[in-house]
Amino acid sequence: MTLISRVLGVIREMILSVYLGASLEMDAALVAMKFPKFFRKVFSEEGLNSVLVPSLAELEVKSKNKFAKLFSSEVFSIVCYVALIVTILVVIFAKYFVLLMAPGFADDPEKFSLAIDFTRIMFPSVVFLALAAIYSGILISHQKFGLYTVSPLLINITLIISILLSRNSLHPGRGFAFGVLSATVIQFLYFYIIIKFKHLTTPRFIIPSFTKSVKQFFKKLAPVIASAGVAQINVFVDSFFSSYLFTGCITYLYFADRLNQLPLSLFGISMSIVLLPEISKIKAKNQTNNDEEVRNICKESILFTLRLTFPVVIIMSTLSYNFIDFIYGYGKFTKFDVSNTATVLSIVSLGLPAYVLAKILSAIFFAQKNTRAPIRAAMIAICSNLILNALLMKKFQFAGIAIATMISGYLQMFVLSKYLGKTNIFNKQFILQISKILIATIAIYISISLAQHFIIIQNRNETINNILVLSIYSFIGLLVYAVMLYALKDQAVCNILEKYKKRNNKE
Repeated sequence: MTLISRVLGVIREMILSVYLGASLEMDAALVAMKFPKFFRKVFSEEGLNSVLVPSLAELEVKSKNKFAKLFSSEVFSIVCYVALIVTILVVIFAKYFVLLMAPGFADDPEKFSLAIDFTRIMFPSVVFLALAAIYSGILISHQKFGLYTVSPLLINITLIISILLSRNSLHPGRGFAFGVLSATVIQFLYFYIIIKFKHLTTPRFIIPSFTKSVKQFFKKLAPVIASAGVAQINVFVDSFFSSYLFTGCITYLYFADRLNQLPLSLFGISMSIVLLPEISKIKAKNQTNNDEEVRNICKESILFTLRLTFPVVIIMSTLSYNFIDFIYGYGKFTKFDVSNTATVLSIVSLGLPAYVLAKILSAIFFAQKNTRAPIRAAMIAICSNLILNALLMKKFQFAGIAIATMISGYLQMFVLSKYLGKTNIFNKQFILQISKILIATIAIYISISLAQHFIIIQNRNETINNILVLSIYSFIGLLVYAVMLYALKDQAVCNILEKYKKRNNKE
């Protein structure tokens, strides 16, 4: 479901590139969208849900949902009231929020005016995001992952329809802004209907009484929200600096990041969503062997994810131009825009292992109710990103911003790994498995480089040429990767072959 959602997301970006291109209207819409995107992350599995899901899971194990409805209603009401107040303030003072986010826009009155307009349209979506977050937390706590992952499909479908309907208008960006608001409303209604239909705990609006459990919840939530907020400040930092660059730079960074988000969501976010309730329920049982069980789950999750992530890194970085040209290189998105976006993608894709591991490691800490490690790691990442942006942007322009983001991602991962290292997850066997994956990954890079040198692909039709390049070179790289893992006796490959042999022997 996540894969389908991300494919729809790529289609959405393709349509945006065709009808808006790397224009000032596109830059303005992307800056305005960062506000609701920030709060969506705060309410997601990295923020509010990282505390809500373990709390609901614990209630389910210990009290069999006796207090679940009252607890969820209290949280639901408080979060909604706070989101409503913030929304009213932002809508009234939208001008100052845009100045804070993208001060460089002040030099371009048209772009500045559009960003303010789009912010006022999009920001009310924060209220519906807050409501949907509570409902999604209930679904995840009951391990209804399939139903949960349908919601991004609905969002992308709504946004695609909104762009197509407004494509011939004077300001298609305004249609996209209304689409963002409509999508969040539809997402909320979907969660409400599903929870009612499944007869799960349904929170309702009440006057909060701040029970002991609710006070404890928000006490735990404060550092988590701070952690998620600090992590998202990186987005604000990038927007702040890129607003001073020429028109289109914000779009280049956005489109490259969106493509990079596809494997990040498939491997990192999906795994973190599944790990959160799984580890939470193991810890809630208080069994003598639960620490060992948690360690095994963490090790296998990390190794499984990295086996999938490393090949994608090499393929995306070496074939970045073909990816961008095939997906975005149409309509108003020129070859100059394609080249610049490909440069960004080749840089940010190298940071993919760090982004993926940071998601998984943060989920492991949150599930164990350890919020200090993620927030410290996020603080280090934001400080390094701020310093590196200031140092690199002047010389490397938008590429400098991409480099800063990549380096800060690895710093965050290393800090989280250091804290997790105390749990004896990174033992000799784990390091050996990682080494095998890295050797096989290097083999992918060598094989694709040799293929590009000896197998020349040329077709008059650019789209067909890009498809051939991506298909042939990727196939060669992945084939070499699989063969190398087999030759190195990778544990996962050995397990698959062993199960296959056992099944054949039974037949």
